[in-house]
Amino acid sequence: MNKNMELGHRLVKQLDVLAGEGWPGPACHVYRCNLQRSPRTHRLLNTTFHQTHLVGSPLYMRMLEASQLTARQRLSLILDRHLGARVEWTGFLQLTSHDYQLDPTISPLAPFYAEFRQLVRDAYPGTAGLRADELGHRLHLFRAYLDHQAITYVRAYTDGLPDEACDLDRLYQFAHDHHVALDFQTAAAYHNRQHGPAVYPRNMKVQLRRNSYARRVNPARMIEFIVDIDSGDFVSEWNVYRSQPNGRVDADPHHYTAADLYQVANTESFNYGIPHGGYFVWPRDRQSHRRLDIDQPTDSRIRARAKGYWKTPHLYADLVKGPRDVLAWRRVPASVRTQLYAAFVHDTQTHRNQGINYFLLKSPRYRCYHVGRGCDKMRPS
Repeated sequence: MNKNMELGHRLVKQLDVLAGEGWPGPACHVYRCNLQRSPRTHRLLNTTFHQTHLVGSPLYMRMLEASQLTARQRLSLILDRHLGARVEWTGFLQLTSHDYQLDPTISPLAPFYAEFRQLVRDAYPGTAGLRADELGHRLHLFRAYLDHQAITYVRAYTDGLPDEACDLDRLYQFAHDHHVALDFQTAAAYHNRQHGPAVYPRNMKVQLRRNSYARRVNPARMIEFIVDIDSGDFVSEWNVYRSQPNGRVDADPHHYTAADLYQVANTESFNYGIPHGGYFVWPRDRQSHRRLDIDQPTDSRIRARAKGYWKTPHLYADLVKGPRDVLAWRRVPASVRTQLYAAFVHDTQTHRNQGINYFLLKSPRYRCYHVGRGCDKMRPS
């Protein structure tokens, strides 16, 4: 058998495998056409076939677009057929596939995220949101893996940064390098859960992209990061989750301490809907965040236990509305913070919250902690 015949037989076998994995004929045709762009070799077949098994890769997304499947069918193909998404006894979603995985190289700005979000919005337009069925339940739990992709990418971002750079530094650098505006306006009360009386927030929320006017495949305020204001490091459930010998997440809540559960309770959460924040939302989308993100299906047991111990504060106001607020709050001594925050919350009950730095400016007693424009060295472009 000559080389061309051998490669032809191998391609036929690959197409049979793809069909057996749920890819319809039009999607397999895209795979075949992709191979015709370069001289066919064993290496090319191996590399291209591998790309089809990376959920979110450019080739995977082209095949998905060509599949002619409905939004719901595409979501089921991704979660059930390809990633092997299964809800275990702890209520935690495990990805059990040995053949498919989320593409570890995709950037938070990759088209995959906004396109996946649009599929969810198309498949669940009703008032029940993701509570409508079991696929919706799995999609709710799956958002944790989308979060993991984003924070892992940012934490590995090293362009022009020292090794000791914190997560926030890396996020700022990423946003600067890619000319992306970050959003600091969306409320972070659900990410400042505390045990006992609330003292003051310790975390802030940063989302990207800040704004978009796209009617479909809208990326606005989709990926979020929860950041410890003082340390600049991400607060995330993935900071504490441990892997089992089989590679799955140990999601037994009894295996984690209260301190571990703090990270789980206050973790980031990928947004299928479009949060209001301080920016634009099309009228038809103004309830999408509530339907798809706030009114949630059942959480995993570890998440439920974490939220049961760490409670959302009743009296709350966001400290951070922009980068200068981070610098300003870090200037405030620990001995002053409780009293200062109480005054700040009282002020926000009668005035619009413009962040702690603005409050410091208009408060003679605390003005010494204010950060002026000339001191703003952390602001992304």
